[in-house]
Amino acid sequence: MTDQAPPLSKQALADMIASAAQALGLDRLPQKVFLKHSGLSAFAVDRHFDKWSDACRAAGIAQGRSLAEQPKKPRPTDEECIAELQRVARLRGVTALSSKQYNDYARISAKRLRRQFGSWPNALAAAGLGPTAAAQRQRPLTQEECVLEMQRAAQALGRSHLTYGEFDAHGKASGGKVSAFRVVRVFGTWPAALQAAGLASSPYFKPEIPISTLAGDFLRVCIDLGCIPTIIQLTRRSRHASHTFAGKHGGYRAFKRAAIGHLLSSPARIPPVIRTLFQTELSLLPPEVAPSTDSPQAQPHRQGRTLNFRAFAYTPTCEHDVVQMFGAVAQELGFEILANRSAFPDCQARRRRPGTRETFVECLIEYEFASSDYRRHRHPVSGCDLLVCWKHDWPECPIQVLELRREIRNLDGWQ
Repeated sequence: MTDQAPPLSKQALADMIASAAQALGLDRLPQKVFLKHSGLSAFAVDRHFDKWSDACRAAGIAQGRSLAEQPKKPRPTDEECIAELQRVARLRGVTALSSKQYNDYARISAKRLRRQFGSWPNALAAAGLGPTAAAQRQRPLTQEECVLEMQRAAQALGRSHLTYGEFDAHGKASGGKVSAFRVVRVFGTWPAALQAAGLASSPYFKPEIPISTLAGDFLRVCIDLGCIPTIIQLTRRSRHASHTFAGKHGGYRAFKRAAIGHLLSSPARIPPVIRTLFQTELSLLPPEVAPSTDSPQAQPHRQGRTLNFRAFAYTPTCEHDVVQMFGAVAQELGFEILANRSAFPDCQARRRRPGTRETFVECLIEYEFASSDYRRHRHPVSGCDLLVCWKHDWPECPIQVLELRREIRNLDGWQ
């Protein structure tokens, strides 16, 4: 039977806290840092002190004060920030640091360093340090690296075209670290990446048919029959399946509303009888009404999975949640929000140019929960610079996409 070490006395614990603060060079010692440094458990502190501030007071070190009581500290200089980075690196005995590892022992927050140098990698480079291996795997790729990987995959598969899934499957089979998602983050869309790599789209890829083409088929069948066709009559007399007319527009009624509206507003030559038929049909179709949230029978808000990122306890489950989260992290991602609105696009903002601190360009943003919702809502390709969403599930998206569930992993507060 082994002998157990006797528990620490109250004075011995206070002395150990004071020694840890002196060894780490901290005037305020967080409990988490002390427990990690000493190897003790929280129970060893709770045996003698009700609060951590009582333990700090007994050890003779400063205890936490409210923000109103704390004197405003002057902004640290670049030299002070560099010296603090190097101090923490020497204390941990490493040459590569993540912001989370740095914050455990820091006297200047990683958030301040990001603001001071523009980004965390810039701060590390100024201090002569490097990113961790995990950060290197997540770093943005250059266009040359993406093109080289795509051409290598196409050559290994022996073809001149490459799909999103084929590139991912080849990368996993060969042990590559470049995924199709990282390529799309660089070029904005998969077709743009294929064009830069000199590759063709899959022969089975079918681009979305514009409403002008479908409305033209609808007009031709209306003239042939002399009436508004049913969906079966329309598909029998056109080259497209029923899903092309109804499924992608939210039903056949929604398609008729969109097609008739397009034809009446376009300079197409419509016989007077058919024009009257269109106006009558349009008046009979029920108007497109958004579901009311004021109804007492409205469904309760669906709760997502546990997230625990800053003030967000759960993951977003709708577009409104995406708007709230993006507004909370916009500044750290390099955006300034000028105005949010209900019309398309949802947000007028300014975006910081890469590699600069104070140079901004105009950026029009559309919010969606999933990137595929942009297509489902039939938003135009033009008039929007960036799509902000929680999950990116539309690889062929024609505009640049910012996926929040990926971006927040690089911010403070992610665990």
